[in-house]
Amino acid sequence: MPKAGDASRAAGRLLSPEDGASALDLDNVFWRFSLAVYASDGVARECLALQEALKADVNLLLFCAWMGARNVALTQSDLEAAGMAVEVWHARVVRPLRGVRQQIKALARGEFEAFRSQVKSLELEAEQVEQAILYAHARTIEPATSGAEPREMIAENIRMYLEAATGDRAATAGQLPVVRLSDAALRQIPA
Repeated sequence: MPKAGDASRAAGRLLSPEDGASALDLDNVFWRFSLAVYASDGVARECLALQEALKADVNLLLFCAWMGARNVALTQSDLEAAGMAVEVWHARVVRPLRGVRQQIKALARGEFEAFRSQVKSLELEAEQVEQAILYAHARTIEPATSGAEPREMIAENIRMYLEAATGDRAATAGQLPVVRLSDAALRQIPA
């Protein structure tokens, strides 16, 4: 199984140094935030429901929550740039690994479970690389605060991302099922 360093070298071949790919920090504060938030009760279910229904990138959802928890209001151009920073990696590595894992699961053969677990581990490493790319990208974002409370900032960042991802205001207007994600992100803010 590849080590985390192997994954970052692979990312560097797909991404340019301008994207921060040459100095990826895999064990960063965003990754640790995401692990804590995603492990919180109901968050995985919420995020995966948005992934299925709206084709949302869970890492971008977590990025929006993390930036909001840091009191950073993302702009539309920030969200577009973040999406572009991970687009190639997500499309060529993360999504195909997820597809392979899901196909193996669909075969419903117990003897394939060990292999499916290995693919799942690779998928998680690929997600970590994607988050490292987003973490590097976050350093390029000019902090814009709105004076809003972190809960509102988290929700607004996520709403803007989902609206941009779907191109549909009606799909996101007042209907964001991200209460658990927002609550878990708020619990990660240092007191």
